[in-house]
This record gives sequence, structure tokens and C-alpha cells, in this order.
Amino acid sequence: MPDFASLLDALKDEIIDLAASHFNDVREEAITDGEAFLERTKDDLQRWTRLLEDGELSKQEFESLVRGKKDLAEMNALKQAGLAAAEANQFRDALLDRVVNTTVQVLL
Repeated sequence: MPDFASLLDALKDEIIDLAASHFNDVREEAITDGEAFLERTKDDLQRWTRLLEDGELSKQEFESLVRGKKDLAEMNALKQAGLAAAEANQFRDALLDRVVNTTVQVLL
């Protein structure tokens, strides 16, 4: 497994790509919110990726754990920038998808 810092860097790159594909005028706010989510869940993600790599968690279990943290993806910067809650929630859901898919690709 690549070191966890490398995985976090890959996830940050995914956040930048995701923000660019979803928003023009609030791109920086989306990046801020995505990186805040990574910071809030970093310890859990590190533990879960280790368990996933060791075969102690299935991909489905890992995905369920990540999705269980969606409340920590608050999207405050996007909401403060005036983005509708539905759009912020769509970005949040896409963010969770990217976290799961990128982690699985890097590990497996």
C-alpha cells in the first residue's frame, strides 16, 4: 500500500477535479469543504484503509463506513457562498463516491 499521505494527496486531487467539474464560481469553496471533510475523517480513513488492505473490511463495508460520515461533510463554505442545499448535497455525495472509489483503486 502506498503510504497514507500519498492516498490523502490523491484524494485531494480528486476533490480539485470534482470541484472543477461541478462549479466555476464556487470552486474554491468546494475544495475547502472537501478538504475539511478529509481532515475531519482522516483518522478513521487511515484505520479503515488499513483494515481494507488487510482484508478485514470488504469494499462494501468500507463504503458503508465512509457514507456513515456524510454528516461530517457539512459543505459550510458552499452554503455560505449561497449555493442551494440540494447542490451542496450533490457535491457531498459525489465527494463520498470519489473517496471510496479512489481508495479502492489505490489499494486493490
